[in-house]
Amino acid sequence: MGMNCVAHAATSSESCCSKEFILKRYRGNFAVPPISYGTVRDYCDSCDYLPGLSTAQNDLKDLQRPWTLKAALGLTPPGGSLLEIGAGEPFVAALLSDLGYNVTVVDPYDGSGRGPTAFKHFVRKYPKVRIVKAELRDGLIDLQPGNFDGIYSISVLEHITEPSLGAMFQAIKSFLRPGGWSFHAMDCVIEGTDAGYHRQQCFNIANYLDQLAGGEVVTHQNVEHIIQQAIQDIDTFYLSAAGHNLWRGGLPYEKFPFRKVISIQFLVRRPQDHS
Repeated sequence: MGMNCVAHAATSSESCCSKEFILKRYRGNFAVPPISYGTVRDYCDSCDYLPGLSTAQNDLKDLQRPWTLKAALGLTPPGGSLLEIGAGEPFVAALLSDLGYNVTVVDPYDGSGRGPTAFKHFVRKYPKVRIVKAELRDGLIDLQPGNFDGIYSISVLEHITEPSLGAMFQAIKSFLRPGGWSFHAMDCVIEGTDAGYHRQQCFNIANYLDQLAGGEVVTHQNVEHIIQQAIQDIDTFYLSAAGHNLWRGGLPYEKFPFRKVISIQFLVRRPQDHS
């Protein structure tokens, strides 16, 4: 994979993990399949070159945030318009803004999914990011239909149930530009409490994304295959014991025992002739 930031800084005029270095490494140069799972290889790459995103939380977001940034750089045009759904504190949106993108965040900031509520604080802290305090829905007057080159989310989809899930994907269809990308990293419990719910949630999300892409891009069979592949792969990135303890909060362990949780990553493109 090459030198990490420290080694690169010692041998190059570019500053360690500078914006120029990040763009050179990932712009147009990060392959993203329609469905994948997070790996230790990708996480280590992020620790080497995107340490600000990969060491912030001690949970799956340390893998998912840099993956999302790489996907945005690899897929969307320089200076494009991006929309993040449910960002919480907008770490990825802020870095993408620094890298020249026009980024909008839509988040209700109501604490759902254990998310933050500090809307006014984030507006002040991240002036380059446009932050809209709302749930993403079709007809949201703050957004222009067909305006975004990419719409993404990080550890959000697993928390959204019907009918809100279907409404959210209808909004994605409305606001995504023809030829634009919809990409999402979500937590998926593959063994332990709620594994059945998470598997079904992955199936539901695959259905909506397949409809957005025009069919036969991500299917139930693709989801099941990728889960089984992750179970067999020694390189699969799992939520750590420390991360589990973080999310356990004050609950007794007996009420929140350890689960095997991975990151499932989806990617589809809206067809150019999509109506």
